[in-house]
Amino acid sequence: MPAQNPAPVPAGSDSMSLKDICAPSVARTLTPAISVFRSLDELESLRPAWKELCQHCAADLDFFKTIIAKRPAFVRPHVIVCSAVTSPSAILVGRIEQRPWRFWLKSQSQRPEPVSVLIVPEGGVIDGGSATACHRLISEVMNNLRHGEFDTVMFGGLKKGTHLDDAVRSIPPLHCRDHGQMHVTQWIGHLPGTLDEFLRRISSAHRSVFRKKQRKLEAAHPGLVNFRSFTQPADIEELGVAAAEVARQTYQYRRGGSYRPSAEGRAFLELSSRNQWLRAYLLYVDKRPIAFWIGTLYRDTLRLDTTGYVQEFKEFDPGMILFLHMVGDLCKQGVKKLDFGIGESIYKSRFGDEKLETSTGCIFAPTSKGMALLALRCLRYSFENASRQIASHFGVDHPLRRFWRALPASLRLKQGMEVTLACLMVIISATWQGWLKWPEGTLIATALCLITSMGIIPKGSKTPPPKS
Repeated sequence: MPAQNPAPVPAGSDSMSLKDICAPSVARTLTPAISVFRSLDELESLRPAWKELCQHCAADLDFFKTIIAKRPAFVRPHVIVCSAVTSPSAILVGRIEQRPWRFWLKSQSQRPEPVSVLIVPEGGVIDGGSATACHRLISEVMNNLRHGEFDTVMFGGLKKGTHLDDAVRSIPPLHCRDHGQMHVTQWIGHLPGTLDEFLRRISSAHRSVFRKKQRKLEAAHPGLVNFRSFTQPADIEELGVAAAEVARQTYQYRRGGSYRPSAEGRAFLELSSRNQWLRAYLLYVDKRPIAFWIGTLYRDTLRLDTTGYVQEFKEFDPGMILFLHMVGDLCKQGVKKLDFGIGESIYKSRFGDEKLETSTGCIFAPTSKGMALLALRCLRYSFENASRQIASHFGVDHPLRRFWRALPASLRLKQGMEVTLACLMVIISATWQGWLKWPEGTLIATALCLITSMGIIPKGSKTPPPKS
């Protein structure tokens, strides 16, 4: 059945649900009714049900219309609504972006070929607890791909074992399915009623160390250590200035991460403060900011967005001191969960009590461009997944991660496709020639892979980035 937009919702119908919106279609059939919304104005008719069901700030309607719609790559929304009498309603929140994609072996002087991507963020399938609704939504996405509305679909934050993950893996045909998913860890920490209860999940020795470091900091700067929280629109200016001052002194900033002042970032902080989502904390020593945490409180979960501390105070571990102060304040506010985000870190595994395996899954159009994108993604992420498993098996994953984080931005891998394919060619050649015999052949092949990779990595500019 072709996707059609529902009739506009009359003014004053705040209590209407998704089933009410699609009621005429549902009355005629028991199969799930599908509606596709392709303009920002049409999304307002979904606001009551959207607000009621949404569980993640990245899929919130206000975030979508205020932040996402201002990005240069944004083309239009693509929101799919599924409603039926016998199954829960569901929304797939997506946006179409036009992204450049440089295919391997093409001349660097040629302009990158544009790729139309449907982005579905983490939490972008709202109320997706029904297997029927998830399968119907992914089937409709597959129909849109066949009709050429976009070249590929990218789902962020897919949780292993969920109905959505199963649908993304099983419904697309084999030649459109993602065979190179990159699996990452996401830690969640459930907050009890008090900080003391939260600290019981770590050893008494670690608790003693944290308390000693805070006392040491206060003894080194008596009467000058202060904590501040930022939640109101009037706090945005001071928060931005202080966070930027700290961020510029962090190693994450030198690698292109941490907090960076931007129009989009400020707009998000203003939106968060207006909607009472903003939870930001700073640690000051003699009125100088030395550490910060910025998070977004949505429903009962605080999602930690960015952090940083001044390296000069590293011996006191100011980031952890501020983190524990933040947790104590959140417990008093009744916050239930901390979302540490994706990736492994010692503090995440130490304070998190729920470990999730997530991935970024894709579906590709049944076209020549879609097949090329599928092949490149499979080669890249299959090699990366295998490398991670090998490193984890031999127990060298944490040292390698620390080494990778310590590299300056100019030496980071920016052409992963070319490096991956070059390494695969070396390994295939070594296998064909019978070199891969432990230990000499394997070590030689590994050295060749490293040399080949370093030869491909582009040289960064020696000019330091301008200070903001």
